[in-house]
Amino acid sequence: MPLIPALVAALVATAGTATTLHLAIAPDPFAGSAAAVIALGILLHTTISVTGLLIVRGRWARRLAATTVGVDLYVVAVSGMDAAAWIALVAALAALGGLAGRWLDGWFRLRPSATGPDPKAVVLVLGLLSLVPAVGFASPSGLETTHGVLGAAGVLLGWAYSKAQVWSLWATRLALPPIALLAALASPWPGALFLALLVAALTWLAWTGEAMLAVSPLVDRLPGPRRLGSRVAEGEDQ
Repeated sequence: MPLIPALVAALVATAGTATTLHLAIAPDPFAGSAAAVIALGILLHTTISVTGLLIVRGRWARRLAATTVGVDLYVVAVSGMDAAAWIALVAALAALGGLAGRWLDGWFRLRPSATGPDPKAVVLVLGLLSLVPAVGFASPSGLETTHGVLGAAGVLLGWAYSKAQVWSLWATRLALPPIALLAALASPWPGALFLALLVAALTWLAWTGEAMLAVSPLVDRLPGPRRLGSRVAEGEDQ
């Protein structure tokens, strides 16, 4: 494995781990419950980012990693500085520099796999998983039951959609908006607006044809077999 991709992935992992540790030691200004789900979301997205950078080598991993370390920087910026925060700050800035450099261009696949999901389907999965930290940012003073339900729904629907379960797409389309509405009503207005915009984007993605195609059975995408009788008839016509 080339050195630079491995180094960038290590910096992303270091930034995420240090930020999580910082939230565990000094969560202020976040309440304990909010800090816990933010830390969980950061760890989840850091793991996906590192896997995408080193194994999948997809261009989406570069964007996800940059977004994740950006969240690390935001958490450090709004909270007090300690040793873990300084480590997170330095590693996140170095990771952003590594991700922005052109030296990674040859590492990523130039084109998506012909058999892989559409980019909109990938964004939908990642967006559903992002509901976990999103509820923490939306209600920094503490979570209500509705926030926990929304975060859990994001994990369940994201996992099921990644397994090509059609019901998860319909649940995202129809059930996620009212769940998010209840969570938004229990949040301060900036957090309510943030959740509303995020879930509106996820709902729009769920209604796209590309999102449905990603969970459609393969037999539904292929042309049906021609009947033997029709082939015989064609031969007789000739």
